[in-house]
Amino acid sequence: MRHIVLIGFMGSGKTKTGKRLAEEAGYAFIDVDKKITSEMKMSVTDIFNRFGEVFFRALETKTIKELRQMEKRAVISVGGGLPMQEQNHKYLKELGTIVYLKGSAETLQKRLEGDHSRPLLAGSNMEEKIRKMLQTREPVYEKLADVTVVTAQQPMKKLIREIHIKCEMFESQYLMKSNSHI
Repeated sequence: MRHIVLIGFMGSGKTKTGKRLAEEAGYAFIDVDKKITSEMKMSVTDIFNRFGEVFFRALETKTIKELRQMEKRAVISVGGGLPMQEQNHKYLKELGTIVYLKGSAETLQKRLEGDHSRPLLAGSNMEEKIRKMLQTREPVYEKLADVTVVTAQQPMKKLIREIHIKCEMFESQYLMKSNSHI
């Protein structure tokens, strides 16, 4: 089953966009972070504080491995750090079409101001933390993505349409390549 997998930095709109995309396509929606917090009965911050980041990253890997067995087509939103674990690249590719929701540092900072649920951004100088993390994460997101969509300030309807069109184009190319190997 080929799903749509949304990757991107915190605040890029993966959850909000993912819900709308799933709704319009008639797919299920799964937010990996929400699935983990529901199963652990703890917030991401609490998991980080109690067990550490390494433990949380192991939960992410376990979750995406399990999602590969899912029968119903879904839009899957993954946390911003999940793609940074190289062992996850294989599982993400197996899940389906990977869509990178790309936002500028300025846009991301605006969206994340006042959000205290992000353990990696806790403390002072959020702007500097975002810029440093983007320098590391952006090349990984770009390399992993089958499709890239800039989230900027475009209306949700237009963003969803762009994702649909780009995913359909990628999927048809993917199928042609798959069939040529038969």
